[in-house]
Amino acid sequence: MREPVRMCVACRGRYPKERLLRFVEKNGALFFDPLYKAPGRGVNVCPSPDCLKKAVKRGLFERGLKTSLKQLPDFEALREMVLRDLETVIVNHVRMGLKFKGVVLGREALFRNLERVELVLLARDLSENSLKELEGRGVKGIFFGTKQFWGDVLNRRPVGIIGIVDRGLARKVEGFLFKYRALKGEVELDGQQAQN
Repeated sequence: MREPVRMCVACRGRYPKERLLRFVEKNGALFFDPLYKAPGRGVNVCPSPDCLKKAVKRGLFERGLKTSLKQLPDFEALREMVLRDLETVIVNHVRMGLKFKGVVLGREALFRNLERVELVLLARDLSENSLKELEGRGVKGIFFGTKQFWGDVLNRRPVGIIGIVDRGLARKVEGFLFKYRALKGEVELDGQQAQN
């Protein structure tokens, strides 16, 4: 089964929809739809600062939505809103996974479940010793948040290592992380294959 492909209104590249940011109009305002579930016409944009900036500057949201917006935030405000929403979606997915046993927390739990782990999230302030130990065991992860951040959002003590063992959940979180990190300029979009 082929993945649905959508076009970025800014660069006109065609990409799998899971790799794009979707926006809809809601009560005259631009609304970011991270889960691709909001009803109505949507506009897709690459998760790159350049494409988002171009879409704002050239009025591509209104043109793509075929409506005039009462309010359109400037690039920085829109970027911050999208980053905040993506962060919330990532956290909510990790919380859900924790509730349904699709997530393990901490170094010991990760090592006990290493053969089942699909994705590893690492706190940006993880100690050098922990990073060396993970590297020694062949574990690679994606840096997101801090130990205190994860402790706070999960209502636990600070935690620096999160292992996602549910394959579907890992795929979703990885997609949201890609968008978040691309919009922050932490990853290049070169890995995003255009489909012409």
